[in-house]
Amino acid sequence: MRFLLFTVFSLSISLNSFAQGWVDTGIKGGYGSSALVNPNVWNNTTVEHLLSPAYTFGGKVGLNFNMNYQITLDFLHKGSSQRYLFQPELNTVTNGDVRTKWNKTVRYSSFDLPLLFRHNSDNGSFFEIGPQFSFMGKINETTDASGSSVERDVKDNFNSTNFGAVVGFGSFLLGSQNTYLVLGFRVHYGLQDLISDKGGKDQTVYYPINNQELDSYEPGFQFEDYKATNPLSAVVYLEINYDLAYLTRSECKRTALRFF
Repeated sequence: MRFLLFTVFSLSISLNSFAQGWVDTGIKGGYGSSALVNPNVWNNTTVEHLLSPAYTFGGKVGLNFNMNYQITLDFLHKGSSQRYLFQPELNTVTNGDVRTKWNKTVRYSSFDLPLLFRHNSDNGSFFEIGPQFSFMGKINETTDASGSSVERDVKDNFNSTNFGAVVGFGSFLLGSQNTYLVLGFRVHYGLQDLISDKGGKDQTVYYPINNQELDSYEPGFQFEDYKATNPLSAVVYLEINYDLAYLTRSECKRTALRFF
């Protein structure tokens, strides 16, 4: 809520301070990869992290101060995932059973609000950076072992919101007077821990390794300490922008929008 209030306040100040600028809107979509970054899980040799897909789509509104400086606010749906492969370091036999490899996939969606400062170079390229506030949506996991697949809801293991940072770059591709297409690359990293109290926060056994997954390899398995889990994503996206209106200031010094 504070983030949204700050955003509205900042845009209001900007509208009154830069009356020679213009407003653009756009739609975008992208595809890339995501990960749940946890040092304990990443360093465990029994768990292998697999390449995991991510996608995003939504809209944006931008306030252009001039040809080079802009503030953008995106409204994005993002689908992320993390795929794990569980396997023993060596093939072992216990009670006549050979331990086999099995998979777990965690899929999680979010509604993202990145507020970014964008610098547009004269050669058509741009650089963007800023904070992002995310509302977590549907979260589930699928385990696949011995040919059988089980899916369950694990939303309670995650916090409902997350605050992070975004950095990206891209370039203008083509366009007309008011409509143009850009190609961009954007990286997001969540600065807050995703794991909730129910997910094992501050415990030595926590999500996604909190269902005795490693007990078959090491009975009574626990981590030595707790480490935060942070979301990471990298996405290539296409964005179509339209210059919607420019800002004018009347004789009574009130700022108004005039549509193209």
